[in-house]
Amino acid sequence: MKHLAMRRRLLIYVMLPLAYVITGRLGLLLAVPPGYATAVFAPAGIAIGAVFMAGPSTLPGIFIGSLLLNLLVGYSIAGHFELLGTAAALVIAVASALQAALGGGVLRRVIGYPAALDNPRDLVSLLVLSPVFCLTSASLSLAAMLALGAVQSGDLPSNWTTWWAGDTLGALVVLPLLFVLFAEPRHLWRSRVWSVAVPMLLCFGLFVAIFIRVNGWENDQSLFEFRLRSQQFADTMRATLEEQRGFLEQLSDAFVSRQQPVTREEFRDLVQTLLHRFPTIQAVEWAPLVQSDNRRKFEAAQRAEVPGFEIRQRAQSGELRSADDRNRFYPVTYVEPLEGNERAIGFDLASDEIRRTAIEAATTSGNLAATAPIRLVQDHGSQNGVLLIDSVSRGRSVPASCWSCCEWVLSPRRLWIRFGQRLNCDSPMLRQTRRSSTQFLRQ
Repeated sequence: MKHLAMRRRLLIYVMLPLAYVITGRLGLLLAVPPGYATAVFAPAGIAIGAVFMAGPSTLPGIFIGSLLLNLLVGYSIAGHFELLGTAAALVIAVASALQAALGGGVLRRVIGYPAALDNPRDLVSLLVLSPVFCLTSASLSLAAMLALGAVQSGDLPSNWTTWWAGDTLGALVVLPLLFVLFAEPRHLWRSRVWSVAVPMLLCFGLFVAIFIRVNGWENDQSLFEFRLRSQQFADTMRATLEEQRGFLEQLSDAFVSRQQPVTREEFRDLVQTLLHRFPTIQAVEWAPLVQSDNRRKFEAAQRAEVPGFEIRQRAQSGELRSADDRNRFYPVTYVEPLEGNERAIGFDLASDEIRRTAIEAATTSGNLAATAPIRLVQDHGSQNGVLLIDSVSRGRSVPASCWSCCEWVLSPRRLWIRFGQRLNCDSPMLRQTRRSSTQFLRQ
């Protein structure tokens, strides 16, 4: 007697959860996002069949199996165990156990057990009732997951349909197989191996093969559309950047051609056309080259127009502080429009190694240079961007040692373009101001 009780507990608490997890993982290979709903879910049939043949005592094993399976699903989605995934797993486990209790109990009452299923009434009952009680898990689980935020409202219809259909197909396919393997009367079900089990397995295999093939076609189509739209976006972006780059070069020529240093008012007038032509631009900025021995004099001169001006760099905490001593600085000096871009005033582009390396690469090679993702100065959060820096050559009227560059900062939400120019130290313009131009554009 003890041996039978031990064997029963082993089946309920070990073998049943193990079968649930293994068949569930195989079924979830056909899952739709976020990964909890699948086209054919065999554990639904195993759970209902267990309650139908062995009674409510199997419900703890069903709960454990469902909980373990969905904890693994949550881990595979997030990459680690988290509170949301654990809550979703608990909800699904409860809903799965309720569905098994309802389905197995109803079938046991309507059909009875042992069940030979050798009359039309019992067969019709099985076929009609299975889709009905499979509404339980799909409805309860997804309602709770929607409340938890584990599934989006827009994905709810497709997930619910797939979930319900997967449980229904799992019940209709797996229940007959379980009856052949375990149901009473044994002599009757054993004799149905070739007439029931083999055709069911063949049909199930065919269905899975068709599903995988169709899913592959859909993925190929989606990938083709993604590549097409990506190429269209890249072409549009390239055309936009080329147009803005040309305008920035014209703006640079305006700086170079002037006999006197550009004032803040003149800078504002110069960039207004650019800002109106490209309404997505956030700001245009000018950052001059400042040598170390001229830093204090430059800061004092700027404080006459901008109280408290100093050349700054970003600290480890992300806040801006006074820049450390170095040979040269590229502080942002003019900004238009000023509103929303105040934080950039005084920021030294040379204080960041990634920016500095990209500037040097662009000016040395004369080609575009890109940085790794960087944190944008204007953003108080953790917004990242990428600087694309382009060296721009000058005409004969400008000494050979001068250079200019354009920087594009790309991010999912914005596009920046930054233009800079350095003049020969012997030029009259630089002797008076030691300034260069840098313009930032964001869209």
